[in-house]
Amino acid sequence: MTGIRPRLSHLGFYVRDLDGQAEFYKRVFKLLETDRGVSGAGDPIVFLTGDSGEHHQLVLTAGLPPEAARTWLNQVSFRVASLAELQEFWGWLRECGVTPSATVSHGNAWSVYFPDPEGNNVEVYANSDWYVPQPFRELIDLSRPTEQLLAETYESVRQNGAFQPVAEWAARVEERLDALSSTTPH
Repeated sequence: MTGIRPRLSHLGFYVRDLDGQAEFYKRVFKLLETDRGVSGAGDPIVFLTGDSGEHHQLVLTAGLPPEAARTWLNQVSFRVASLAELQEFWGWLRECGVTPSATVSHGNAWSVYFPDPEGNNVEVYANSDWYVPQPFRELIDLSRPTEQLLAETYESVRQNGAFQPVAEWAARVEERLDALSSTTPH
């Protein structure tokens, strides 16, 4: 298995209201339902994607008990290409009647968080050009001009002792991942 690095491609979770959850993700994220059926465990299941190269990116399975206080899910995250696109999506959420629970800068990304109909935490984010250690969280106002938010984020993170361009950080991570790939399992 040396040199093989599996890549995360999709996420699946249990829901109470399969049709309601599927409609939410199709409407808000413009995902396509590629298939629907019954899982091997006998539960109704829906497959959704926003990428023609992936049969499914999100799998919703009925079966979360109504009495369950919460799911095991921490968050479902979707990425957009830029801060400007995130701001546009933030406006789209408001058109959909979805109220964000937080809009934040993580230094390495900007995020808008909101609940889906069953209370699962959903994030839409755009990467920045900078790396700072995580967790890092500052509230931001996505209604402000993009250039202003960029400048404010840069000022808030450049003082951090571990601040660096994300390309430098990514090169170091790639080296570390390559080292892991070249090791032999025991």
